[in-house]
Amino acid sequence: MGSIPPPNTGDLHVSVEDLDAAAAYVERLKQYVDDTISYEMERIKERMKGDSNNAQTVPNGTPFGAYEDARMQWAALTTSTGNMEAHLASLSQKLAALKEGTEEIAKAFRDTEARNSANGKEIERLLESAAPPPTASGAPTYPYTA
Repeated sequence: MGSIPPPNTGDLHVSVEDLDAAAAYVERLKQYVDDTISYEMERIKERMKGDSNNAQTVPNGTPFGAYEDARMQWAALTTSTGNMEAHLASLSQKLAALKEGTEEIAKAFRDTEARNSANGKEIERLLESAAPPPTASGAPTYPYTA
């Protein structure tokens, strides 16, 4: 995880390239959650199943034993593991939504820049093709003095 530096957003000036870098960074974070952390979660669940070669000989036993506190501890661990799995799935979905939203903002940024450029060119064209202003004849009428 240490090899994924956050994008440089500079001095609070964000460019479309920064948005692209942020979307790529979020995608890498999502991949880390999906690939590495979820893989380790599956390994933990496998280990929680126990050793099938040395099965429990005590009815209703857990890897912690068969006494009541052991069953309560096992139930708490099982619940905690399920909660962690749900949180990882939720985090992955939220990272995917963040990436998609960032890409949409970058697209809107590009569209606006293209529209502004086209409008600027149209204004320049109109100004260049316009007739020159009429020449002033006589004394100017401003500033008005009473």
